[in-house]
Amino acid sequence: MDNLVIFEKETQTKDIILGYLSDYNEMSVDRIFEDYDEGIKYVKETKPKAVLFSMLADKEKSFKMIKRISDFGVNVIVLSGDYTTANIIQTLRYGAKDFVSKPVLKKDLLVALIKCAQEEVKVLKKSRVISVFSNKGGVGKTAIATNLAVEFAKLTREKVALVDLNLPIGDVTTFLDIRPTIDISEVVNNAKQRDDKFILDACQKYKDTSLYVLAEPPYIEQSRSLTPDQVVKLFEYLRDTFSYIVIDTGTNVDKLNMTILENSDIVMLVTIVNLPLIRNCQRCLDLFENLEFPAEKTKVIINRYLENDEITVEDVEKTLNKPVYWKIPNNYFTIMSSINKGIPLSEVNENSNITESFVELASKLADDLFKSEFGQ
Repeated sequence: MDNLVIFEKETQTKDIILGYLSDYNEMSVDRIFEDYDEGIKYVKETKPKAVLFSMLADKEKSFKMIKRISDFGVNVIVLSGDYTTANIIQTLRYGAKDFVSKPVLKKDLLVALIKCAQEEVKVLKKSRVISVFSNKGGVGKTAIATNLAVEFAKLTREKVALVDLNLPIGDVTTFLDIRPTIDISEVVNNAKQRDDKFILDACQKYKDTSLYVLAEPPYIEQSRSLTPDQVVKLFEYLRDTFSYIVIDTGTNVDKLNMTILENSDIVMLVTIVNLPLIRNCQRCLDLFENLEFPAEKTKVIINRYLENDEITVEDVEKTLNKPVYWKIPNNYFTIMSSINKGIPLSEVNENSNITESFVELASKLADDLFKSEFGQ
């Protein structure tokens, strides 16, 4: 767990920050300083992971302190009620890693902290394929794949591919309201390994982000002609170009989907808390065990989670004999607005509980992948 030092004079702001951080386990608060000079001495000696620095009325003094802390090799996140472009640019010029406006919002603060905590993810040596799967439709699989990919791109700032293999009729392009000119069938038929430019050109870049979308074939006949061998080649091409590859899979338990899952580093098995779907989830886990998937490869994700549900998370874990990796809250209106408008949840309401859940899921998954690669 990384340590955090806070420079803040306002009691109310301190209380708000500590309340937000109670839900974020990646960083622990080491010390809080009202005396900034004393705080700088402490930071110089201890070299914490990050400093939350609330700007003083004396801006010039604040800028000099930000630079000193930055020169120690410590990440500085600046908090200020002056969020004019000029002030933000100045803080960044003096070495701040990020800027959060006051009054502090939970989402803004957590995103800034996650960026600091996840800097090491940039040195991942291997690309990672994450498949989102359920053997039943209607559980929100595509929404999970889409929003997870969006948040991966934001948090890691690396190239992320979102691939629609929910054949024969996928919805990823509808969820993001894009109209790509090239699809999977053209990539597998024309790409050559190490041809990074072709792969990037084949994928539709999503707005001003590092997310690239590879669409499903436009015709059902093309979808049906896609073979397991072609999927393996497709993954090889994508691994050469992207750090993270998020796959929206189909629901059939067939050779094509099993090839996708076998060649994935992580399988996110999605379920909803009701008995039929939990039983189907158990069947999938039994299948994966027969296929000799490592236990840590499969992550159980509960979608549309309600705190007061009749069936508890403990009940689910006992039935599956496996811990639940993540719970995505039930927020019908936000998710439906996202789907109907063709935009990610973060663009509908960046402060909603479901948006925050995806930000934190992306952070946890990226951190776990990093730790597994480097044996931490």
